[in-house]
Amino acid sequence: MAGAANQRLKLLYLQRIFWERTDEEHPMTIQELEDALAEYGISSQRKSLYGDIEALRDFGMDIITRRGYRQVGYFLGERDFQLPELRLLVDAVQSSRFITHRKSTQLIKKLEGLASCRQAGQLRRHVYVYDRVKTDNERIYLNVDALNTAITQGKKVSFRYFDYTPRKQKVPRNGGKPYVVSPYALSWAEDNYYLIAHHPKYDDISHFRVDRMQDIAVLQEPVQNIREVTGQLALNLAEYSRTLFGMYAGTPMKLSIRFDNSLVNTVIDRFGEEADLDPGEGSFVAHVQAEVSPTFYSWVMMFGPKAEILSPPAAREELLRRAQEIANLYK
Repeated sequence: MAGAANQRLKLLYLQRIFWERTDEEHPMTIQELEDALAEYGISSQRKSLYGDIEALRDFGMDIITRRGYRQVGYFLGERDFQLPELRLLVDAVQSSRFITHRKSTQLIKKLEGLASCRQAGQLRRHVYVYDRVKTDNERIYLNVDALNTAITQGKKVSFRYFDYTPRKQKVPRNGGKPYVVSPYALSWAEDNYYLIAHHPKYDDISHFRVDRMQDIAVLQEPVQNIREVTGQLALNLAEYSRTLFGMYAGTPMKLSIRFDNSLVNTVIDRFGEEADLDPGEGSFVAHVQAEVSPTFYSWVMMFGPKAEILSPPAAREELLRRAQEIANLYK
């Protein structure tokens, strides 16, 4: 009976063999396919295997025939993800601070399952950076799931939010009382996950690190209409994020900043190819929109004399004040 049951699963096992054991560099002959099926207790004949291969092709599998000098081999060609794509995903998972070491290992193992066994070995050798800073908050995946549910359903969320002390202790903000906000989007920026939401206390868009949220609950109360908050029908996440520095909200300003020509790639990376640039001799002036915050000033100062705020005067004077404060520390 067991043998008969296995025979009914013949196509499924053959599909697994093609998926796990074959790729362009490792085709299998009909005899090798027969031997592989025998490992699962399934007997097969050459003629029936040809029909099975055609059935899998009709099902949508890209089984390719390779004719050699003395033998014919078969392998799975097009997959959902090709090896270079999987390498990119493995790199992203491994290097992300947002994903814990434990979860990184689990996700990479699942990504390996999308390749053949031999390709999975290449992915394993490709992973070599294990000393990057990672979060230790294993609940973050549940947090993301709850927030996505709230965003999809258009419901408010409540949560507690904490900061660290120099002794690495978690201290809740707001006296431990929960925040209640209207969630609009999740954004992965500065190697962290952020919730973009409306906080009634500030009557504006606020940002919260997802890994510093606790006790998230989806409420039944509907979110504040985004149009009432921003004047827009929807939040343009890409455009909005581009104006922020370090995901810190600040005062929105139109700025003119002179940069050395050597920084043109950096400016375009920051503000996009549509940024308004006026070229000059050895330098150019960028006319941009940005949320002016402490991290914005830090960003400008990192370029030293190669970046100068021209306008508005308030931003120029504030940068000078901050620079003088820093200089006074070293006197």
